[in-house]
Amino acid sequence: MKFGSVKNPENIDFTLPPDHPETKRVLNRFKDDNMPEVFVGCAKWNKSDLKGFYPKGTKDELVYYASQFNAIELNATFYRIFPAEQFASWYDKTPENFKFFPKLNQEISHWKRLRETKEVVEHYLYNASNLNEKLGTVFLQMNDTFAPKDFDRVIKFVEEWPKEIPLAMEFRHTNWYNDASVANELYQLLETNNISNIIVDSAEDAILCTCA
Repeated sequence: MKFGSVKNPENIDFTLPPDHPETKRVLNRFKDDNMPEVFVGCAKWNKSDLKGFYPKGTKDELVYYASQFNAIELNATFYRIFPAEQFASWYDKTPENFKFFPKLNQEISHWKRLRETKEVVEHYLYNASNLNEKLGTVFLQMNDTFAPKDFDRVIKFVEEWPKEIPLAMEFRHTNWYNDASVANELYQLLETNNISNIIVDSAEDAILCTCA
């Protein structure tokens, strides 16, 4: 998949596909007294990535960013595991209603590919826990070569994940969804363990991002 780039966007059919039969059941969990909060933000807050966004003379990009958005994906944690003190500093710079949705480090998803990751996950979460109540859903993006042949690793990872920390998982290899039996087994595993499923496709084929 070539994310974020298409040759002829005018030829794309942006019509949404029919709802999955289970969508209504999932959404019915939310009643008037239990409506979900909506958080909107970007993947990064660096000035080089958000060109023209910051007023001239902005001294602290995160402080200003957090005055305009109420969330950040925190893509930077994919490339390095930041120390606890850095997470605590980010906490102090943002308002009380702000949420961080950090991506799990590439050592977990791309290097170890979910094999023997318990120690690095514990280290990552220990540091990230300094975000306290501002820690939102943690985001695991698997390598696009990670296929269903390693489903056993997914099961072990999911079962060992601490249930008190929300997790969302993204599988980019199309074989997770080409076979209905594999897809349904994945959906059942995630729903049973209260883990969100994220699906992203290239715009030339379809655009779909779900977290349910």
